Amino acid sequence: MEPGSNLEIYIQRRLLAASGYSDLGLFQEAVEELESLPAGLEGEEPILVAWLQLYQGWEKWAEASSVARKLIEIRPENSNWPVALAYATRRIQGMLAAREILLDAMSKFPTCAVIHFNLACYAAQRGLMEEANVRLKNAIDLDPQFDALAKTDPDLEPLRQQKIQGKSI
Repeated sequence: MEPGSNLEIYIQRRLLAASGYSDLGLFQEAVEELESLPAGLEGEEPILVAWLQLYQGWEKWAEASSVARKLIEIRPENSNWPVALAYATRRIQGMLAAREILLDAMSKFPTCAVIHFNLACYAAQRGLMEEANVRLKNAIDLDPQFDALAKTDPDLEPLRQQKIQGKSI
């Protein structure tokens, strides 16, 4: 497909429309937009990303998990896809299963702050405050923006409470 071609413009408009519908909670309309795309594009990364975002917004976690797995297959170098898989897995199978996905991903993406942050959240939820602190520090060292998020993320509430109570780790 040639950049700027009518077909490319058509596809971009359908993806934009699907995203807009999804943002508005009009999930069936988003599905219709994605299903109206030309045949043969189903396995392309931008199309899969659109489906992933739709399923995440719709909280269809099994479908989101399936799409995230496909994205991992076609773009194993992208750390976003195991993070998305872990997010969906947490909602289907629980935190321990999601943690295993992230631990595996961390070996491939040791400098991905999101992975460290999510593992900190999981540790805090499991009451493993020392691990949570170390992982959170790693996340913030890699990306200082996580410092602000750490102050509001509900999964880190046990860690914040421990610090308020002055308990040492």
